[in-house]
Amino acid sequence: MYRVKQTVRNRMTREQVNKEEEALEIEESIEVCELMPCASPFADDMRHIADINDEFSRTMDPILRMYNAAINVTETRLNIIKDEFKYRGLRCPIHHIDTRLKSIKSILGKMEKKGMDLSLNAACNNIYDIAGVRVVCPYIKDVYMIKERLMAQDDISIMEIKDYIAEPKKNGYRSLHMIIRVPVYFMNKKQLVPVEIQIRTEAMDMWASLEHDIKYKSLYQDIGVDFTSELLECSRLIYQAEEKMEYMNNILEG
Repeated sequence: MYRVKQTVRNRMTREQVNKEEEALEIEESIEVCELMPCASPFADDMRHIADINDEFSRTMDPILRMYNAAINVTETRLNIIKDEFKYRGLRCPIHHIDTRLKSIKSILGKMEKKGMDLSLNAACNNIYDIAGVRVVCPYIKDVYMIKERLMAQDDISIMEIKDYIAEPKKNGYRSLHMIIRVPVYFMNKKQLVPVEIQIRTEAMDMWASLEHDIKYKSLYQDIGVDFTSELLECSRLIYQAEEKMEYMNNILEG
């Protein structure tokens, strides 16, 4: 739930604030029932839907299309930032953008791990990384600039920010994560759809890809080597090198 502005709170009673917060919560919840095909025999029970392929496809298609639309909306806004820098003749702060739509199997696994009710409503209103966008930047300063540009757009709601660059994970992972809600007009209704955005540098992205490959391969076979300390050291060296390169770039850009 997002904060009601403090200046407004000072003029409102607690009852009025509660009513406004309830109204916002209703607005921000994704209305799954309006996206589902008529007369669906399994309501929104994901287990039953997944057991029947045709019914599964019919029921999930509009929901996944809505999340894909949210990805497209987010990617378009980022491309507008790229185009602005190109128009102004400035160095572009975005190297490339990757997108992904979480699979239903992955969504179910995450819900089971969290002990959640396995329903479509629960998935859409509690799993916030179904739609994912990754922004890869040349320098660390670009990461924070992209974050500020997104936060400045008044029709985007910021749900959460986790700065793993300032405070990396124990394994050395560095990236800035944002969960935002973007307005999507789909099937004649505006939905505020959550999108997870990961913003990182090219070097951080290369490290994350290697760490993912090692972890994935280790799940299925004994690779015979523990790379934990090596990965942590690589993360430290990468960050140190990036700071030096950014220092030189700052001098060049004046």
